[in-house]
Amino acid sequence: MHEPPQDVSTDEVLQRVRTLWDPEVTALEHLAVGFGGWHWRADARGEPRWFVTLDPPLWHTAESAEATYAAAASLAATLTCVHASVPSAQGRFTSTLGPGWLSLTPWVTGRRPTTIDADAVRAVRDLHAAPAPEGILTWEPAVSPELVDELAALTAEPWTAGPLGEPARRAVRAGLADVRRGLTAYLRLLDRLDPSAYVPTHGEPGVHNQWRADDGRLLLLDWETLRLAPRERDVLAGYADLLPHDPALLDLVRLEWQLSEVGSYAEWLHGPHQDDADTRTALGGLREELAGLAATR
Repeated sequence: MHEPPQDVSTDEVLQRVRTLWDPEVTALEHLAVGFGGWHWRADARGEPRWFVTLDPPLWHTAESAEATYAAAASLAATLTCVHASVPSAQGRFTSTLGPGWLSLTPWVTGRRPTTIDADAVRAVRDLHAAPAPEGILTWEPAVSPELVDELAALTAEPWTAGPLGEPARRAVRAGLADVRRGLTAYLRLLDRLDPSAYVPTHGEPGVHNQWRADDGRLLLLDWETLRLAPRERDVLAGYADLLPHDPALLDLVRLEWQLSEVGSYAEWLHGPHQDDADTRTALGGLREELAGLAATR
């Protein structure tokens, strides 16, 4: 997230990191990177040592977050592309703090790639070929068949709880026909799912979750979305011309993403909020997903 969390202070994060992971850490710096979690750089002996993440309760409970990060660490034992969290002194990969859970990955100097290259394709292929690690969650379709009716009811009255509410409401209201069309296609495609063919998937292996280390390694970051799922869940992230896939299932996971994002952003901006970098990003994301649904007419 671009803004620091309101419910947890940097000092609280620092003390938890020092107590459970590394007593040599002396300072944290909030990083306005990514979207969906809060991040800090943790310094020790005058050098960056850890990348600290506080995940909000968007996709997980405390138990499922721990299981997911443990599963990612298991994959990292055989897949060098998996940049997994490290266990604490208690042997756990997460620690509940405020509204979410804290985790640490090693700080690696490098840069974010600008394109999906052969190493990235190889990394995703290797992930899909790996045995399912113990504890991995299974992806399940999450879009309610009642989504259009829920959005119609939600947008029937003005959204006055925050400054971006009305622009968001108007965008959703104008896009209801496109949401309805997308939902109809999505529900029809669910019959194509075959759980017996599911493989370990990252969920978002695009360039925004890749890191080219200075030593040449390509790393996949942010494993909170690890799931046993159709391989098309990863193909969606820019690999459609690079990896084999079922086009119909690719449409399914695209619609799953677009429809669920519209629902999540609508719920966020309907409620109390400020006009800040995060809510402006949310409004932009809402409009982008609605435009994507409109483009498939």
